[in-house]
Amino acid sequence: MVNEHLITVDMFMKLTRPTSKHIDYGEVETFIRECEDLYIIPAIGLERFKNLLKDRKEEKYIKLLDGGEYEDKEGILKKCSGLRFALSYFVYAKMIMSDGGLLTRTGLMQHNDSYASREDDKNRVRRYNDVMEIAETYLGSCLAYLKSVEGDKIKPARGTRVRIHSIG
Repeated sequence: MVNEHLITVDMFMKLTRPTSKHIDYGEVETFIRECEDLYIIPAIGLERFKNLLKDRKEEKYIKLLDGGEYEDKEGILKKCSGLRFALSYFVYAKMIMSDGGLLTRTGLMQHNDSYASREDDKNRVRRYNDVMEIAETYLGSCLAYLKSVEGDKIKPARGTRVRIHSIG
């Protein structure tokens, strides 16, 4: 297959919030693969994902990938944000939480730079939650589009990050 992912690193940099041009392309490609596996494939199904990679030029897949307007079953105009936007924001959130740590033979290391400072954990988690909210909203708009086009086979993706633990 020519391109086995929905986006490239260059697409990621254009579709999300401003990102440094000095990012590690290999790390971003890994995050793209992980986010496809964790968020996109479970939401749309492996078969549809494979079809997207194979038949990108088909009209319903173009809208699903890149977004656009459509009318739902009641004739109401709606917007599909596109899987590429959703995936880009999932990757962006993952990068926020990775915080530049590198695994070495001596353990997880983090480089310090005298020209920049790291966000504290509270701000990083707040930003992560904000970006994940956007990613889940974009993915939800894609699933609403699929539901409109293909029927009731699609399940919503909202609330996938909440874990409830019973105490006592």
